Amino acid sequence: MNAIRSSIQLKILLLLLGLALPPLIIVGWLGLSSLNIARETAVIEGTNGLRQQATVNLRQRAADKAQLYDTALMSVQQQVETVAGYALDRYNMPVTVFSSDRVWIAPRPADDLLRQYANQAAYVRQIIPILREMVAKNPLVNIGYIALEEGGILAFDNEAVIDQLLTLEAFDPRVRPWYLKARDAGATVWTEPYVDANTGLLATTCASPLYDRQGRFIGVVAFDLLLKTIQQDLLTVDVGSSGYALLINTNGDVIVRPDMQADVRWDQPYRTESLLESTNADLRAVAELMVSRQSGVQLIQEQDQASYVAFAPITTAGWSVALIVPANEIDAPALATGQRLSESQSRLWNQLVAVLLMIIITISMLGLLLSLSFTNRISVLREGVQAVAGGDLTQRLPAAGSDEIGQLVDAFNRMTDTLQSKIAELEENARQLATLNAVSNELKGILSWPVLLETIPKAVCERFGFDQAVLYLVDGDVLRAVSASFGPGDELQAQQFLAVANAQPLRLDGSSVEADVVRSRKAIIIDNPWNNPRVDKTKQAASASRSYVQAPIFGRNDAVIGIISADYKLSQRPVQARDAAQLLTFASMVGLTIENVQLYNELEQQVAQRTEELRAALERAQLADRRKSDFLASISHELRTPLNAIIGFSTVLLDDTDQPLTPTQREDVQSINRNGRFLLHLINELLDLARIEAGHLNLEISTIDLQQVASEVCDTVQTLLRNRPVTLRNALPAMLPVVAADSDRLRQILFNLLSNAIKFTERGTITVSAQLYDEVNGDGKIERYVAVSVSDTGIGISLERQQDIFGEFVQLHGRRSRLGGTGLGLAITRKLVLAQGGRIWVDSTPGIGSTFTFTLPVAQSALLAAPVGPMSQCHEPASTDPLHRRQSR
Repeated sequence: MNAIRSSIQLKILLLLLGLALPPLIIVGWLGLSSLNIARETAVIEGTNGLRQQATVNLRQRAADKAQLYDTALMSVQQQVETVAGYALDRYNMPVTVFSSDRVWIAPRPADDLLRQYANQAAYVRQIIPILREMVAKNPLVNIGYIALEEGGILAFDNEAVIDQLLTLEAFDPRVRPWYLKARDAGATVWTEPYVDANTGLLATTCASPLYDRQGRFIGVVAFDLLLKTIQQDLLTVDVGSSGYALLINTNGDVIVRPDMQADVRWDQPYRTESLLESTNADLRAVAELMVSRQSGVQLIQEQDQASYVAFAPITTAGWSVALIVPANEIDAPALATGQRLSESQSRLWNQLVAVLLMIIITISMLGLLLSLSFTNRISVLREGVQAVAGGDLTQRLPAAGSDEIGQLVDAFNRMTDTLQSKIAELEENARQLATLNAVSNELKGILSWPVLLETIPKAVCERFGFDQAVLYLVDGDVLRAVSASFGPGDELQAQQFLAVANAQPLRLDGSSVEADVVRSRKAIIIDNPWNNPRVDKTKQAASASRSYVQAPIFGRNDAVIGIISADYKLSQRPVQARDAAQLLTFASMVGLTIENVQLYNELEQQVAQRTEELRAALERAQLADRRKSDFLASISHELRTPLNAIIGFSTVLLDDTDQPLTPTQREDVQSINRNGRFLLHLINELLDLARIEAGHLNLEISTIDLQQVASEVCDTVQTLLRNRPVTLRNALPAMLPVVAADSDRLRQILFNLLSNAIKFTERGTITVSAQLYDEVNGDGKIERYVAVSVSDTGIGISLERQQDIFGEFVQLHGRRSRLGGTGLGLAITRKLVLAQGGRIWVDSTPGIGSTFTFTLPVAQSALLAAPVGPMSQCHEPASTDPLHRRQSR
């Protein structure tokens, strides 16, 4: 019997092992192989990800530092230009306020020089107060000063600088690098590093030139920035123990780095390292990118080690900032993390092997146990398991002894107890999450700011079981209690608590519990608050809490915007960690809701205000448009209709051969006809100007043969030269390309310029010429233009009046012309040229003549066929267009 039993047990054991071991071995081998591959992949991906994130952070630090410098330098430049504008306003104005401030006169101040340049000294003394005001506003500026070309007069915001200059043998600001560069550039500039004569330290200067109304150079306004200040800031940049930061200019020269020192005299040029001339090819490549105003991160080899270089441009001064960090410092965290991942994967691999071995052993033991004890206890256990699987968690099995099956029964009973407890806990968590979700949905539907503040503490009490709740919000550097809920019927007590709490607002830098919550960003439970030195006793007396919890409220960018305080005053039970976690979850959820509602209310107010402003502006614009339209219609009907009738009848009288007029009558009718046409021309000019200013000018741009149009206009105006010693010459080249223009408006432009030349030329020659040239537009692209010139040998225009002739209703020689006109011809001509993509200017000498030149863009279809002429062939005087003058200068 025992042999039969042993045989059956052996067969059962062998059967179980034969069924379980092969699949386990195969699955285990596949699992271990996959785990090894996953481990290697995780290490590589994790290391690369951390390295990439480190370079992104480095790029951002460079961009942030560049933006910071750009903002600071822009502020300095604006101050310099403000002082320059003030100085120009005071120039040539009488000195009304005299001061005794000392000034410098090159090469050294002396009484005879002070008497010689008394007016200039008085002028610069007027600028000293605004220099002092501007320098005091900006901590980056070391000194501010103004230097004049005449006499080398120099005034500082601080007279102590003059005492320092007196220790030198001689000092002339007109030979200093900041003065020379500003004068040569003709605009606000930032200088290269030089040794400051005042401090003996390296400095850079923002300098702006001064020009009087005739364009004559007056002097320079400048502010000095010590590079020591920027060096100290660069030392604070987080670039690791071996990294460093530097600034370069547009020439690739290093202008600031931590180890730069002034090693030459103040009157000697300071030489610095040029990265474009570096022997390191990688560093030269990075310098070229920085000089071309680019930003990014590059990996270079420097001094036998790899380094990351993050760089970004500083727009205002034309500089670039670079952060150079050894690659090993960037990669060290990534490599350490990769090593930890590898070690963790190795431990997991070992644990999986151990688990597989344990499973194999367990199966063997289970087979042995099953083969040894195949009794009713297994059936009882199976029934109990089936009952639990069916959802009956109250099922418990009777004790089955102390052997393996008995222990399994005990373990089953414990598992059932634990499972029942866990399910109850999960149900409670699910209920809390459902409550949080419901409260969140309710709060999201509230758009009123007061209603939201009142609802939040009420929701804490009603939905989460607390008895009292108070909402605090950050207001600057203090916390203010904005709402409270002390339960139904205790509204008065809640209002009293708010009054007490806000009587002395809690400072964020104070020692209160609330300030600790904001700084630590964690929920804090306060037990026995009466004995806590950090609790405000007046607030404690108003709330009378025995234990309460305070949780921070997080808004956007993970910033703390307030706190929620809650307690169980009525139930008198202490606050548990679970209550704190629940309140912290609610606080995290409600933060964004508070900010969204606050932003919504602010935007709603702004939209309402802006809508009202736009509505009022629209009504004014519509009224002005209607009045202008009424004016144009009235002028067109009331003036042009009778004028056309007068011109028509006078023409009929002149052409009537059946009843010829007497010479006296003919002369009177011709005068009527001529003056009628002239008056009609004036009205048409007024209407053209009104249409242009109203934006109703319609242009039909097409390809135009300039030679043909010019010939037609010349033939038309030829009749104006009868019996006059003036020759009209059409000198346009035969091979000019076609231009893109409106043919009618082009005829009007040429007619106005030729009529103007005929009007003011008593004898001589009027010449129409043109030439082709290239011009760089505002986008930096080269475009082809035709420059058309109308030259005469008339009376000419003085230089100081050349800027005025294109203005409306301006007549410089009205008395000398036979017909005075309205002064609108050149104004309309300029607007028509600008509307067609060109520009116009004048070059004139009194008594010799004038040349009016305007440009038109070459039509695209003619670009390839036309020859390219050198820029030097087209003489380009100063344009009357202020924008063009800035570009040309």
